[in-house]
Amino acid sequence: MASIENSTELKVEHLLHSVKQLSPVELDEFTRKLTEWRRQREAVVGEDINPDASDAAILAFIRKNSQLPEKEHRRYWQLRLKREDETLSDDEQQAYEELLRKLEIMNVKRLEALAILVQRWGKPVKEIMGELGLFVSHFDEPEFSEESLRKGHSERAR
Repeated sequence: MASIENSTELKVEHLLHSVKQLSPVELDEFTRKLTEWRRQREAVVGEDINPDASDAAILAFIRKNSQLPEKEHRRYWQLRLKREDETLSDDEQQAYEELLRKLEIMNVKRLEALAILVQRWGKPVKEIMGELGLFVSHFDEPEFSEESLRKGHSERAR
């Protein structure tokens, strides 16, 4: 275990050394991006379902973790379409991967909550999802058109 701790300490020291080399402008940008990343990560990762919560609270939790917020949902689809066209920049690829990680976390949380209902109600998960009208909406085609996504992207590119 000591080697893992030492390895982590070395990584942190290496990162700190690199951060110290940044110019004030670069440091501000790094700080801003790190703060934003932590905020996004904590918003999803920090929230867990209480197994003793009411059915209504569990259902609300499931719905919350069934789709990205609208702005992120649109961005996901913009990046997904660009990825299919093989026109993602490195920054866009990174943003796309971050959204995919967030979706994976949301999927796990939603399934954990569904497992609680499966156990309580004694029904298969597909049956519960059908009864409640639950679906995996972030992978489904968005309600907004592909044309509006591409238009929004081209307007920002100008």
